[in-house]
Amino acid sequence: MSIIFSEKEIPNIAKKILEKIYNPKKVVATIVALSGDLGSGKTTLTKEIAKQLGIKKNLISPTFVIMKIYEINSKSEYFSKFKNLIHIDAYRLESHLELLNIGWDKIIENKDNLVILEWPEMVEACLSDDVCNVKLNHIDEQKREISF
Repeated sequence: MSIIFSEKEIPNIAKKILEKIYNPKKVVATIVALSGDLGSGKTTLTKEIAKQLGIKKNLISPTFVIMKIYEINSKSEYFSKFKNLIHIDAYRLESHLELLNIGWDKIIENKDNLVILEWPEMVEACLSDDVCNVKLNHIDEQKREISF
């Protein structure tokens, strides 16, 4: 599925992704892999997903800290599906081994975790086949394209 959208449509895009990714039979973390050039909207989309999960903290890209963990608001309609949002930016990682060193295996074994991974191409060796791959493209200043 490919959609061209503007900034005002991001809440609808985030909702579609949240609806698509939930699988009640899943016994491990749900992983959304966001790829796209700088400025394509990866962090903006992640911020909106966090907002819909009821996270009130200001979400910023974890480019320098690599990973941020947020508790999902218990009043969120998604709380029955996920308890934690783990936002990882792999842009600065040299290899997938660095992701393993920050506890990747423990993160993905918890089915209550929703992991949003920016720059998944940097750590492909750590990703399984059931990852939800989302590709963002910069069309112009007002438009982006998303494929998932």
